[in-house]
Amino acid sequence: MKKIIMLVTILFVLTGCTAKYSITINEDLTVNEEANLAGTSEFYATYYKSTKKNVLKMLIDSYKSVLDENNYKYELVEEEEPYIKVQKKYDNVKDYVEKTILFNDYFDTVKYSENGNIKKIETEGYYANNKEDPNRFDIEKLEISITCPYKVVNNNAKIVNKKTNTYYFDLFKDNKIIFEYDSSQKFNPNEGEFIKILIILSIVVVGWLTVIIMNKKNK
Repeated sequence: MKKIIMLVTILFVLTGCTAKYSITINEDLTVNEEANLAGTSEFYATYYKSTKKNVLKMLIDSYKSVLDENNYKYELVEEEEPYIKVQKKYDNVKDYVEKTILFNDYFDTVKYSENGNIKKIETEGYYANNKEDPNRFDIEKLEISITCPYKVVNNNAKIVNKKTNTYYFDLFKDNKIIFEYDSSQKFNPNEGEFIKILIILSIVVVGWLTVIIMNKKNK
């Protein structure tokens, strides 16, 4: 258990660490989990005798056994700003919620529920609020995105861009995810536009009928 907690510490809560975490729900309801992790200039400054790439290599080497034990794929992406990519695939959303180390340890409570085709992921608590837990460290900001090919029926994401729903978390604030979707209905990118067209047509028809009625009264 201690190894698992320390893995999460490296992946999400290193002071000065930046993290972009994504969940992709596929059409067959399997789930892809990915975390892209790098350090800020302040973080790298604590390793002033080493390059950014070598610092990240050291972190991978330190936690390689834990990553392997939990069947995570990982690599160092050597771009101008290097980062660690960690990935894992799950059979379904329930399997993901129950087995993911990263997501489960990041929130105080993670719930998954089903009501027919309606499936819901809900979280509460951001563990940086728990100052008394020595195994939990602070990260200033975290970005989490959920991409879903099905119709989202309830969602509190900060940004919705087509199939991708993005949440931003700040330190010591009440953070919560609500994500509910209907697995029987595919995402329709034109649904919002269709509603707008109907509203415009309704306004035009009502205006046209009003003009006809007024003309008849004036005759």
